[in-house]
Amino acid sequence: MFGESCNNNAHPRCRFCYVQGPTGPTGPTGPAGGPTGSTGPTGPTGPTGATGMTGPTGPTGPTGSTGATGMTGATPNLTIGTVTTGAPGSTATASITGTAPNFVLSLSIPQGPTGPTGVSGPTGATGITGPAGATGATGPTGPTGTTGPTGPTGSSDS
Repeated sequence: MFGESCNNNAHPRCRFCYVQGPTGPTGPTGPAGGPTGSTGPTGPTGPTGATGMTGPTGPTGPTGSTGATGMTGATPNLTIGTVTTGAPGSTATASITGTAPNFVLSLSIPQGPTGPTGVSGPTGATGITGPAGATGATGPTGPTGTTGPTGPTGSSDS
């Protein structure tokens, strides 16, 4: 360090020492036209900032011109497939199967709740009496009953 400046007045081998003062203001920019130095490496990307507020919606633009008419498509041929009764309270469903233009529509419709019993109707008129049926076979003779008490003697009018 001998013969060189230093910033430590206590250094024993300094020829002269100094005390460093504060940094002065930045000077004016030099004239343009000098060579541009190479670009330094790109620094790391910082964190993404918060999303800003959405701006107002702009006015509606003018209506565009009418496009060319497209080709006429095939007319679909729709047939009914299965129609089933779903459980009460279930959701009605529909499905379409097949390939264009032939499609099959299948449905499931939930059963509705049982309605209240209706009022009874009036009694109908009595129908005509039907013909008598054939006499059935004679049944077996029943047991002889007990003899009853003797009745009163009648008058003798002879």
